Amino acid sequence: MARFSKLFLFLGLLLIFHAAYSAVQHRSFLKLAEEEYTGLPSDIGAECLLASVLMCVGVVTMVGRFRDIKLTTELNKRTYEMSSNRDAFMTFNHRGHSLYPVLGSR
Repeated sequence: MARFSKLFLFLGLLLIFHAAYSAVQHRSFLKLAEEEYTGLPSDIGAECLLASVLMCVGVVTMVGRFRDIKLTTELNKRTYEMSSNRDAFMTFNHRGHSLYPVLGSR
């Protein structure tokens, strides 16, 4: 199924563009025939629905393997030293660079 994910996505995009083109053609036909616009034909709606399903399947299968919602499976793989490692709290833009010229002159 993962092999066909890009194909599903491409076909879905192709179908959605075709449905948009068909809708524009339908509106221009109604203007030329001087008829009232009452809505899109059902085949264009079905084509949009099929394109949406194909694109959703393509995107979901392209992503790959999902991770579990429970964090215990992910946290069991980590050691204690790795759990206290927090890169987001490391800051290198602090007032030490303004004190360096004072400390370096001694």
